[in-house]
Amino acid sequence: MMSTAPETPEGADPALHVVPTGPTLPDDPSSLLGASALRPVSAKLIPARYVAASIGYVFCLLLLAGAIVAAVLTGWWWLGLTGLIPLLIIAQSLALTPRRVRAIGYHDGQEELTIASGIMFREVKTIPYGRVQSVKIDEGPVDRKYGLAKLSVSTAGEGGPVLLPGLPRDEAERLRTLLTERGIEIMAAL
Repeated sequence: MMSTAPETPEGADPALHVVPTGPTLPDDPSSLLGASALRPVSAKLIPARYVAASIGYVFCLLLLAGAIVAAVLTGWWWLGLTGLIPLLIIAQSLALTPRRVRAIGYHDGQEELTIASGIMFREVKTIPYGRVQSVKIDEGPVDRKYGLAKLSVSTAGEGGPVLLPGLPRDEAERLRTLLTERGIEIMAAL
């Protein structure tokens, strides 16, 4: 008769060898947290981020112009090369902003709120409803222009608030109400 349990490694204590009995996570990237399990934030966050960064873009262009003028006036051609740094900053910002926004998502489960963000360094934060101390909705002028809001959740024991940008105003209100009500329910049950 064949056993389906893996064998205990040689020399290991059989009492310490733990065999997983629950479901295992598949290796398929589309089934991992952050792909289909999360709701994306609004696509309006992309142009909002471009508008918010426009002052930085202008500053970088002024640095580029200054580097070119300095190279022409001094005759030192290598000063013009320093203008590539602000140009690269602008290029990466314009190219990667849509992907960065698409990497932000959230899931409001039965017991907790999960927020994921990041491309290269993925960050997934899970906030149990019972640990929520305050929920705040922030809107800047650019956010208001695009009808967006940022949800700020403060929890017990965390260093700072957890932010969820790019939510439509109605969705931010819904999440704030949900977090508040579930937090009160859980605290009342204790």
